[in-house]
Amino acid sequence: MTNEQLKSILEKIDLCECDVIIENYIYYSKRIERQRCYNGEGGYSYSADEYEFLIITDKGEKQAIILRCGYEDLHWYVKRKYRGSQVLSNALRTGVIRYVWPENTQVTCCYSWNDNREQKYEMTKHLADIAGLRMK
Repeated sequence: MTNEQLKSILEKIDLCECDVIIENYIYYSKRIERQRCYNGEGGYSYSADEYEFLIITDKGEKQAIILRCGYEDLHWYVKRKYRGSQVLSNALRTGVIRYVWPENTQVTCCYSWNDNREQKYEMTKHLADIAGLRMK
């Protein structure tokens, strides 16, 4: 799932429909999301799958989202205005990953074409360490 898709999902999620993990801070949502899938012939179709998310907030203001990618990985997105504010680090320090998804023990570092690979790897490793996860 792309960052743009996670951003869109974060905006659409209604916190009142989520399970509270930590009041006014971390919420859990399990929902079906529809995605456009391209086929090899230039066309596309849609698939609908169930996904699990953690939503990080501050007094109702949605700041970040974590997507569970099976038992093997996590994908996170932080809104631009909250980046560099330790939003994700502080949430991971609560132990929420081990509490909600104890089966998840590792993460990978995925890169976009314009990423500074070394910087992104170090940031992902730092967040993984905070969450008690291994780098794959």
